[in-house]
Amino acid sequence: MTTQQKLTKEQLLKEFKKLKSPEKEINDINNNCSDCSYCSHCSDCFDCFDCSYCSHCSDCSDCFDCSDCFDCSDCFDCSDCSYCSHCSDCSDCSYCSDCSDCSDCSNCIKLTNGLLCKELKFVYEDENAYNNKKYWLLNKEVSKKEWEEAKRILK
Repeated sequence: MTTQQKLTKEQLLKEFKKLKSPEKEINDINNNCSDCSYCSHCSDCFDCFDCSYCSHCSDCSDCFDCSDCFDCSDCFDCSDCSYCSHCSDCSDCSYCSDCSDCSDCSNCIKLTNGLLCKELKFVYEDENAYNNKKYWLLNKEVSKKEWEEAKRILK
């Protein structure tokens, strides 16, 4: 299996569980990784632990199918994220926890599609009205200009 193949989320999670099972021997098919432990099918990663199918990540742990992430843990299918934990399908996010399907978010907790999720039940009427939301800061939606200014300051 290569990272170029398109798999469903369920297939990826199944593969991830197989890789993490104690009876499975770790398959160290890594390319150009340095100081990584218990990683499998990763490329160009540095100082990662127990990651699979990741590329260009640094200081990450327990991540699966992530790319260009820094210091993330327990993330799935994220890209260009830093200091995130328990996130999935996120991009360009930083300092987020328990977020899903978000992009351009910072310092947020429990966002899904850029929406605050309360007790795992959405509190909006039309689900489609909130798809592809971006630019959230401290769990509040901000303008693109405000987001870019905050991102510049945070760097």
